[in-house]
This record gives sequence, structure tokens and C-alpha cells, in this order.
Amino acid sequence: MQRLTKEEVFALVDSLDFEVIEFERVRPHNKSEIRRKDSMQRAAFKQMVADAFEDSHQPGGDIELRIPSSNKILVGHHDGIYWLA
Repeated sequence: MQRLTKEEVFALVDSLDFEVIEFERVRPHNKSEIRRKDSMQRAAFKQMVADAFEDSHQPGGDIELRIPSSNKILVGHHDGIYWLA
């Protein structure tokens, strides 16, 4: 796993062709996960990422965002670390 910088995450988000970012929130629960679809405007999503980097915490648990151009998933961990899976 190679951690991404805030600028690298922003570049991935800016590469998407849509203004409303659709992603999944993922929270651990006992032996499984709770997945919930969520969406927000691009600017709000980038602000959430910036806050997570600054605070070393992402409220609401982990996130997963599919990046269609690379067929990878941007993973945002609840402690403010991002990587591609």
C-alpha cells in the first residue's frame, strides 16, 4: 500500500467526469462490514479529504471511491490515510 498525498487524491477526484461524487462509506461491524452509499458535490468531497488530512481523522468511517479510468478504488481510511486498491 502506497499512501497518497492530498494533492494526488485531489488530482484523482478532479479526473472524474462528474460533479457529484458517489462513493461508499464502510464501517466495521462485528465480523462483517456495514456499507452505505453516499454522495456529495466535488468541492465538498475535496474539503472532506482536506479536513481528514489535517485532522488525521475522517468522520463516518472509511470510504471507497471507484476511479473508472484506472479501474482502481480510492480508499480513505478513518485515520486520514488514502491509497489506491
